Amino acid sequence: MKKFFTLLLSMITPFSKADAPKLGSDGDPIRQALFASQTMKELLQRVKPGGSPSPFQTISEAAKLADEGDKQEARLRLHSILGLPNLETRVQLWVWTALRELGEQPDKKSGGEVLGVVIEVPMQGAYDTLAAYQDGSARYLNFSGSAIFWDAPDVKVKGLCHSFIDSTVSASSRAKPRKSVSIPKSGAQVTLLTRSGMYVISDPPQPVINSAASLMTELIHRAKEKKG
Repeated sequence: MKKFFTLLLSMITPFSKADAPKLGSDGDPIRQALFASQTMKELLQRVKPGGSPSPFQTISEAAKLADEGDKQEARLRLHSILGLPNLETRVQLWVWTALRELGEQPDKKSGGEVLGVVIEVPMQGAYDTLAAYQDGSARYLNFSGSAIFWDAPDVKVKGLCHSFIDSTVSASSRAKPRKSVSIPKSGAQVTLLTRSGMYVISDPPQPVINSAASLMTELIHRAKEKKG
């Protein structure tokens, strides 16, 4: 399993040791945000909307309404975000985390749809983390402290993200609810991000590893092209 990731490490230029410690570590907020599972309070401690119209400003308003006891209006504000065009996948996941916090659950069909996946693979005493989302965005945090953040619209990268997500379907029957985003104590695992919450598959099957490796290879290739 690790040979795919080990092979790709040789293609990456790590950051300096001074830059490496926090990125990708257990308490790293960038890594934690890959799962888009923070409560409204946790999210707003990290994101400061500033009053300008945005999904995060609306989440801030919903949080205030919920604190005041008006959960119905808070849910309506949150649903208004879901109707926005070209909504980022992670924002949609944060909105559904907030809705569940307010007592609302998605229907069974939409709740089971996988909107993103995060795979964590042990590497030299630490972990590599790769995330892919339905909107075609991706994140790769290398154990060394290097990182790639992909948000640009791109047909190929989006296709690889979808292939990575689809590869988890065959193993989804053994997925278990995940409550914490702490780094695994041992072994590899892949987490399915859905409107109903996070679900984890330990020791993911080879097709999942292969799809993750394909996406990672492309991200590294694009990063090296840009750097060149």
